[in-house]
Formats: sequence, C-alpha cells, structure tokens
Amino acid sequence: MSDLLLRSNMEYIFILSLIGLLGAPSSGQDTKECEIEPADVVFVLDSSYSIWPPDFYKEVTFMEKVIETFNVGPGRQDTRIAALTFGHRVWPKFYLNTYFDKTRMLRAAKAITYGEGQTTNTGDALAFVRNIMLERRAGARNNTTKIVVVVTDGMSQKTWFTQEVAKTLQDEGVFLFAVSVGMRLDNRELAGIASDPDDQYYFSIDKYSEMSYIKRTMEQRICAQRSPENITDTTAEFKGTEEVLILDCDGKAADIYFVIDSSYSINSENFAKEMEFIHSVVDVLDIGPNKTRVGVMTFSDDVEFLIRLEHNLSKQELLMFSNNAKYVGGGTDTANALRRLREEGFYGNTVQERDIVARIAIILTDGLSVSPESTATEANMLRKVGVQIFSIGIGEGIDKKELIDIASKPTDKYVLHVDDFGALMNIRLKLAARSCTVEPTNGKPFAGDQAVCHPMKDTDLLFVYDALELGSWRSQAISQFVEKSLASFNLVTDRFRVGREIENCPRGNIPLGGAMHPSDFGAVHFSSFTDLLNKVHRMKFSRENGGRENTTKMVVLFVDSSQRMNYETFLAARNIKNSVDYFFLVSVGKGMYNRQFEELSGSGYTLKTEYDALADQSNILMTSVCDFFFTSSFDQFDFGF
Repeated sequence: MSDLLLRSNMEYIFILSLIGLLGAPSSGQDTKECEIEPADVVFVLDSSYSIWPPDFYKEVTFMEKVIETFNVGPGRQDTRIAALTFGHRVWPKFYLNTYFDKTRMLRAAKAITYGEGQTTNTGDALAFVRNIMLERRAGARNNTTKIVVVVTDGMSQKTWFTQEVAKTLQDEGVFLFAVSVGMRLDNRELAGIASDPDDQYYFSIDKYSEMSYIKRTMEQRICAQRSPENITDTTAEFKGTEEVLILDCDGKAADIYFVIDSSYSINSENFAKEMEFIHSVVDVLDIGPNKTRVGVMTFSDDVEFLIRLEHNLSKQELLMFSNNAKYVGGGTDTANALRRLREEGFYGNTVQERDIVARIAIILTDGLSVSPESTATEANMLRKVGVQIFSIGIGEGIDKKELIDIASKPTDKYVLHVDDFGALMNIRLKLAARSCTVEPTNGKPFAGDQAVCHPMKDTDLLFVYDALELGSWRSQAISQFVEKSLASFNLVTDRFRVGREIENCPRGNIPLGGAMHPSDFGAVHFSSFTDLLNKVHRMKFSRENGGRENTTKMVVLFVDSSQRMNYETFLAARNIKNSVDYFFLVSVGKGMYNRQFEELSGSGYTLKTEYDALADQSNILMTSVCDFFFTSSFDQFDFGF
C-alpha cells in the first residue's frame, strides 16, 4: 500500500512539474505574469532488453497518469501528445495529430506492449523525435512549447550520440525530462539527456523526495525564463574586460588552419554562420604566399580538407573556395580532426613547410567530442609539434574542460566562448588580434620532441577476440574501441603491422554426396574460445599470416565474463603471454575467470570495463602501447652502465 501511495505521489508531482513548465503559477503568483500554455508533448519509452517487463509497464502507467491531467484536443489552447517505444529500433505508437480525444488516446496507451528490444538506441529514438515527431506533418505546431519525456535506464549503446541529439533538441528550445526506471542506471547519461539544471529535469520513477520543492522551483524557473529582465546579451562575456586590439601583424608570417565542426548537432544554417565567421576573420588578415597562409578543414565522423596551406590562395580565392563548403552531419570526432591536422595539415609529404612562421589552429565546435580523452591526447600531440591552438566553444552545452584541454596556454588567451552562433561575429577582431601575438617557430621540431607514437623496431600487433561467441553488438563495440585505439598510429609504414584474429567458425560443411551415413549429420563441431587461443599461439605470428622473424610481438586480448571459459582457456592465454613481448588484457564483466586473466596480464596492462564505457577508454590502451614503445627503445642502446 505504501509503495502504491509513493508511486501515486510521484506521478502527481511530476505532472505538476510539467504543468509548471507550461506556466502554471505557483501559490501567490500573479497569473498574468506566467500564463498556462498549450504544449506538444512526446513520450519516449525504453523497451530494450535491459528494462524488465514490470518496469516497462510502470513507464506506460506513468504516461497514462500524465495524459489524464492535460486538456487534449485539436484546438490552439489544447495539448497534443505523442508516444514511441524504442530498443534496437524505434516503434512509433501515435503521433501528435493521431488522437485529439483523451479517451481514445488512453485506450491506445494501455494497448502498448513490451517490445523486448535487443539494444538500447536512445539516440536513434531522440533523432526520430526531432526529425519526425516534432515536424508539422506529424502534428507539431509553431510557437508551442515542446516537451520530450524520456523514460529509460540510461544504458544506451552510443552514449555520445544520445547526448549529442539531446543537446541539439535543447538548443532548438525543446525541454527534455529524463525519468529513470530499472535496476541499473547510468546517471551520467540520464543527466546528459535532461535539460539544465539536472535536479529540476531529472527524476526517478520510483523515488521522490521533497516533491513540493521540485514543483515550486520548476514553476519559478519557467516563469523566470519568460521574464524580459532575464534575457541576456550574448556579448556580455566580452564586455567585462577591456582588451587592446592590435590588428597589424607587422608582416609576421603565419600558417593558420580553421577547423570547423560539421557534426549532427550543427544544422546547415549554423554551419553557414561558421563559414561567415571565417570570412570575416580572413578579411582582416594579411594573406599571401610569404605572409599568412590559410587552410580550412571541416570535421564530423571524418574530415575534409577544403583548402590546404600549399594551395597558396589569395584572399579573394580563399573567400570564393570556402563558399564550396558543405554541411555533412555525423558524430563529433574532434580527435580524428586534430590527428589529421597534425599528419596532413601542418606536416606531411605534400605540405610546403616554412621556417620562422607561427603555426595556428582555430577549432570551432558546439558539442562534446566522441572521445574527450583521445581529443586531449591529440591536442597535446599537435601542440608539441609547434602548433598553437585556439578553441572556440559555441552554445551552453559545450564542455569547458574539453575546450581548455584542447587549447594552448594561457587559457584566457586561447579559449573563447560565445552563447550562440550569431554571437561569433562579436569575437572576430579579438581572434584576429590574438593570432598576431602568437610567436613563430623555426620549422618542424626536432624528432625527439614530437609526440608521435611509433615503434623503434619492426613490430607485429594482434587483437584477439571471439566474435562468434560474443555476438554482433559486443563485437562491434570492441571493433570501434580498436579503431579509436589505433587512431594515433601510422599503419601505412611496414615498421608496424597490425592484425586481428576473431573468426572461430563452426566446422561441419558436407558437400553434396559427401555423407555416407545419417550420423554424419548428427552434430556441428563448434570451436571453443580455448581453441581460438591455441590457434593464435601456434600460428598467427607465422609468415603465412603476415608475421615476421625477429620482430616485437604484441597481443591485445579481449575476454567477457559471459564467455565459456575454464582452466584450459587460462593456460592457452598464458602460453600466448609467455611467447610475446607485450600482452594487454581488456576484461569485460566480473566473472571468476576474468579475475584470473587480470592477474595474468598484471597492473598497467589491464583494462577492466563495461561495453558502454569501452569507446571512451581507447586512450588507456594507446598510452600503454606508446609507453611500451618508448621504454623498449632504450634496449637498442648501450649506455655503459
């Protein structure tokens, strides 16, 4: 009875919070100052494998209670409601223009069943809301408050994408509530979905405390947002300090690259504002082959060099060619952009390097990168080869720590932030003037100072995991981790060969006419994880598989607590470790044999993790490999000790 009462109170309070968002006045407040408004409300219900059926039906009941409180109808002052469920796919249940009768809508809500999704693709669900549910064709209205209520455990497959789409919705004026449900919660992801502040937009479906306070502060916050006195000037950040702007670079030569975010969170209109900003900065620079050279790169999942330094374009040509830039969309892989800028932008086989020039990278972005750790590592590598980095953050959702990690020091010179894309023009002169103060460097730094990670002798590296037993989505998670871990390595050179062993296929093909007895069809012979490890030990560094004699041999092994493992498996892994120069373990889960494998690899050579965190930890393996390359290089020298 007490649990039922608690749940009823929770639903009531959450409903009041939503009504507060629409402007319901709190006690004693003048209704003329904060009037009730209609809304377009979309419920996003998690129906993935990590949500058990009892918890899913809590989600549905919760939605029904909220629906009951609204004036649902087709009129301008009525509220419209839509709903979808999601797992490995998105299943729309009804749109904003499907039901204008509350009774029929509640009947449809009660008919929603558990979908048992194979994965938790929250980002795809939010993208569906943005691209379909909140469009006019689906019943959404202009100048109407938009509310999205996401009920989930936060355990999505691509956290970065989920938060990227959530941020995009927030930037477009949509209010996002995150309501937690289930036994295992990813509070960090849930907080990333919710609008700010988290304590007013992030709730639990089971546990509520001080609900009257939450209701009151929500109402006050929304009413305050509509107050004219709280509208802020986007240029306020730059009014507080006086800075003398000297735009004359006094003939100082510079190589400047603009690195422009073209990811999913930036629409084509804002991308055009970024390009307009570049034009305005270029317009005040002294452009020429012997003066300032400018390059332009866009990035999302991949990068595109629109203009390279060696093109030696005039100012007019720069402005003309940069107009060809196209908005791409995709993820925010800032680390990859910084790596490509180092390897192909400022230094590379085709780059015409100049002595005694300032090398400057100007990064514009509005969101979190796919891997903040890898981004910080790549930024450090770029700085160590003599490039000074300005980082410009756009919008309220930017991670200021990441901006600082990217930028050169001092931070107050190299980090800039504006409230929105329209405010970029306010800092163009400041950026141009500060770029003039960057000191030149004398050519490419000495090789020993470069943060390029490479082996000093021929090296063969093999990644090992059993894709058949792990299944599709686990194998894909590992594959993405491997890709990110290798992002800072040059795989073109023959000095460093990398491979993987993942196939452990069943045996049992019988050609037509090859069976002599029905018992020949009685079994399929599956290879075990132990068989795979024994095969790696026997032959995977052989010449037939691309291996070489007298090379450094390295293995990165992935184990999962769900795999079938025994003591023979452990012995096979130990044989591999004893036969190679470097052995690193990625251990997922907390099984008994995981602990034995972790003891085998040892401290500093083990990454204990879960799949949802794997992609963001690629820098751990990369750092370990680089440290091994560095320390092993000393073995080649006789120091006379």
